[in-house]
Amino acid sequence: MPYATFTVDDFCNDPYFIQWVVHPTDESNQFWQAFMVDYPHKRETVQQAIDFVKTIQFQEIEPSELDLARLKQRIWADIDQPVRVVQWYRRPGWLAAAMVLITLASLGWWTYQATPTHQTAYGETKELKLADGSTVTLNANSSLKEGDNLADAAVREVWLSGEAYFSIAKRKGAKFIVHTADAAVEVLGTEFNVNTRRKQTNVVLLEGKVQLTTADQPAVVMKPGDMATVLPQRRQIQLKKVVPEAYEAWREAYLVLDGKSLPEIISTLEDTFGVTITLNNERLAGKTLSGKLRTKVADDCIEDLAIILEADVKKTGDTYLFE
Repeated sequence: MPYATFTVDDFCNDPYFIQWVVHPTDESNQFWQAFMVDYPHKRETVQQAIDFVKTIQFQEIEPSELDLARLKQRIWADIDQPVRVVQWYRRPGWLAAAMVLITLASLGWWTYQATPTHQTAYGETKELKLADGSTVTLNANSSLKEGDNLADAAVREVWLSGEAYFSIAKRKGAKFIVHTADAAVEVLGTEFNVNTRRKQTNVVLLEGKVQLTTADQPAVVMKPGDMATVLPQRRQIQLKKVVPEAYEAWREAYLVLDGKSLPEIISTLEDTFGVTITLNNERLAGKTLSGKLRTKVADDCIEDLAIILEADVKKTGDTYLFE
């Protein structure tokens, strides 16, 4: 399968991708940088997969001589088998050897500690029931990894990339922490929405109380109706009042437009559907819109947006051009 069609799950199960994230080299950096230049719409997917691979827990153990002998025998047996040639996107010629070396030399001998992982494709949402009784709605193009022993742990932990709505089951004395790339949201029992797209974390609290922490800022305690935005490049947390229901409307396949600029709306639709939307009309760029937009089907949604804007839209592949 070409990397251009990979989902987050595909990247997270690709040995070459994992090797790059865990032990990058000049050659692998050059390969993935070139890939993201050629396929800019995959940047968000690649970043989610990077965040996810970095949360995977590994245990390094020393292999026995017998284990190594068996492994070498299996590798050489595989090499002797007839090979079906598959064309990969710019994959370096030394990759086959590198995959062997991942096991025998550069990474050592690793065993993966499996924990439940949930993922959604573009345009898909998913309702989850976690082991501790909490419920999560996972938005499109998102990933959620559960921590160990979620049902009984004194500290319940999950790792999010993308966007999700949480309704946390109360359990006396048991914290629940949602980790993102640049923040941690700590709760006891509450409902809130977390969005980690576009290299920042947004947390909107609907009810209850949460504490937001980052590596660089003092903890911020949020109240219902608060939205906290973590800006890692500025090393700060911004807090403001919002209408929280507008930030969970995606669960019903709606996007609330009230007060949003057209570039904001376009970013949300690109993240949801995995498409590229381009404006070829300067008049449109400064517009702010109101109302609701149905987000069930990409073509219908973008056609509705064109009607609201009184603009023409042309589709070529996964790219929409507004004129």
